Amino acid sequence: MEKPEKPDTIQNRPDVKKNMAKWFALLLISTLPGFCQGQFSLNARYTLGQSDALSKAFINQDGQHVSLEYNFRLKQKRLEFRPGIGYRNTFSGKFGDGQFTAVDLDLGVAIYPFDFAGDCHCPTFSKEGELFKKGFFLEVTPGVSEQKFERVDSRLSDHLPLPIQSKHLVGKIGGSAGLDIGILRQLTITPMISATLLTSTDWDGLNADGSSAKLDDYLYYSFGLRITYSIKEKFLRRRH
Repeated sequence: MEKPEKPDTIQNRPDVKKNMAKWFALLLISTLPGFCQGQFSLNARYTLGQSDALSKAFINQDGQHVSLEYNFRLKQKRLEFRPGIGYRNTFSGKFGDGQFTAVDLDLGVAIYPFDFAGDCHCPTFSKEGELFKKGFFLEVTPGVSEQKFERVDSRLSDHLPLPIQSKHLVGKIGGSAGLDIGILRQLTITPMISATLLTSTDWDGLNADGSSAKLDDYLYYSFGLRITYSIKEKFLRRRH
């Protein structure tokens, strides 16, 4: 008997997934010429998952996300672009029966709504003005993620061939709000809160009994700090 064909979805089209990853990789590489005079950011966050499917599967949803970003902006407008690469994982062991790990390619786009037409030369704190007006921003972050799931235990069966693993390229979209706070002329810290939604994907071993299932409600919130260092600001000071 012939096996039924899989539905024609994005996760079942290798060409689409590869093109998505290549597009984001090229976008990141295109920023390399400006690295010598730009801003780098280290972003560390604690994540809190909100998936009913993962709760029923005894998969802990809390975890961590660390990323490295490069920042550049439009001239005379407070619109910034923040391509980055990051690592993300959920906690396992005594916290649950399985774990997600992922490598993310993201492109954050931030707008400073209360100072959009300002002539601020980053970092924000180098200009006079109210902290909230100059430093508050909203950010949208589309991206792709090479994500892996591994079930290492089951509370419903002692006879599963563990571990059960699967890996997929998934899409993601996030939104966040933050506030830039100047510490030094070249150094900014930014407290942030965010929410991220991942695309629907089938995972082997997702159910508590070890069977496969579709995860279509993978939403997580996060809070943390972004630390930004300005190379451009350092060079400008040397010239003067």
